[in-house]
Amino acid sequence: MERGTERAVAIERLAAVISECRKCPLWENTHHAVPGEGNPGADLMLIGEAPGKQEDLTGRPFVGRAGKLLEGLLLGIGLSRDDVFIANIVKHRPPGNRDPRDEEILACTPYLEEQIRIVAPKVIVMLGRHSSRYVLSFLPVEFDRITEIRGTVYPGLLFGHPVRLIPTLHPAAALYNPAYLEALKEDFRVIGHELRGAGGSAIQD
Repeated sequence: MERGTERAVAIERLAAVISECRKCPLWENTHHAVPGEGNPGADLMLIGEAPGKQEDLTGRPFVGRAGKLLEGLLLGIGLSRDDVFIANIVKHRPPGNRDPRDEEILACTPYLEEQIRIVAPKVIVMLGRHSSRYVLSFLPVEFDRITEIRGTVYPGLLFGHPVRLIPTLHPAAALYNPAYLEALKEDFRVIGHELRGAGGSAIQD
């Protein structure tokens, strides 16, 4: 079996396990698990925090207004959704879109870790405070506010795999604040530059 096919099969199997997961109570009031989707051999992996209402209804990550904004940011560096892998740190929607709790993150993140191992991306972008805090804890990097560290490139080893980690704002924050949108665009220019340096497929500044 080719490496790409192996990865695709492994991601599908993991998605099936996630859809049946009962390790924390979040599944109880949801329509669908949202395992993640995209290219299982992507150079770029994007990690959000938790599914929202539209994601819960469809079972797909980043399909609401924040998702449209994210697609525009990707387009700006020459990529589409199909080129990247998109996941969240928790796979079921928290009630009322509240922040995921520590115990929910603890229960769910082994799935994310397995996705990172399978995809083996060259660059990981963490969208928002919760995903940034979780992923950067492996280096370890600590911070108070996401605005202090956004757009910073952290080279490191994640589960034995060399990767460049870039925290940025969650696209949802930019829906209400034009200054955040400019910051996101700036950070995505950094992401495009890093991908080109890693031999990725981003094509423009």
